[in-house]
Amino acid sequence: MLSFDEAGQVLDEAVEALPEGIFRELNGGVNLLPGAKKSDDGRYILGLYHNDQMGRRVEIFYGSFTALYGDLAPEEFKTHLIATLHHELTHHVEGLAGDRTLERWDEEQTALWQAGAAPLEAERILFVDADDCALAPMAAAMFAALARTRCPDVRCASAGLRAGAAIVPEAAKAAARAGADISAHTPAAADAECLAEYDAVLCMTLSQADALAERFPQYDAKILCLGERDIVPPRHKSLWAATARRVLDEVTQCVDELCMED
Repeated sequence: MLSFDEAGQVLDEAVEALPEGIFRELNGGVNLLPGAKKSDDGRYILGLYHNDQMGRRVEIFYGSFTALYGDLAPEEFKTHLIATLHHELTHHVEGLAGDRTLERWDEEQTALWQAGAAPLEAERILFVDADDCALAPMAAAMFAALARTRCPDVRCASAGLRAGAAIVPEAAKAAARAGADISAHTPAAADAECLAEYDAVLCMTLSQADALAERFPQYDAKILCLGERDIVPPRHKSLWAATARRVLDEVTQCVDELCMED
């Protein structure tokens, strides 16, 4: 993660690297605020574009970034920070042009999130990652262990957008420390026949969910993401334990939703 001052420096450098025309009439500038901000439905807001009596300005909420991305490496944190800046600046440019395309997209995404905010209901769950060599089998094994006594009728498995060669050793060790054994898992690819067997398909990242839905549009409605933000393999082997804890947190929430008492 980045400190508040480091995040401010990243934004300053990103602003300086962009064409001057983008900042036409952005009289309030780009402002990094230390606190977090949430929407009415409880989601963290990373940034906002304002056009009101105080002028046109962008606000970036550092506290929201630390809440969502505080466990990421500095470069990954920086990537999300710059992506949010570009997103809000696009609102500004489109606003000057009288184009509401991005604004409508944001509204649609909020509606989709709210529609999916109800507790998950499924008896068969498939966890999906890039190659079925780490995160998806880890999530499936953790889910099976947690659900065994609470909702034993719910079954799960894992697959990848493609089948990798073998389980990542560091992932297997981290999973074992969390009580999940994936050492003997054989990676498999998610195909149409596989997806047809499951009620919910939980991907590790939004891009994986999008790729799967594009490949198998008939199953789009049941393809979701495990977490509110992407779960990706760590850059360094030493960080697999932290990643496993993140997966366990998300899976625990999933089990809580599925196995809640009537």
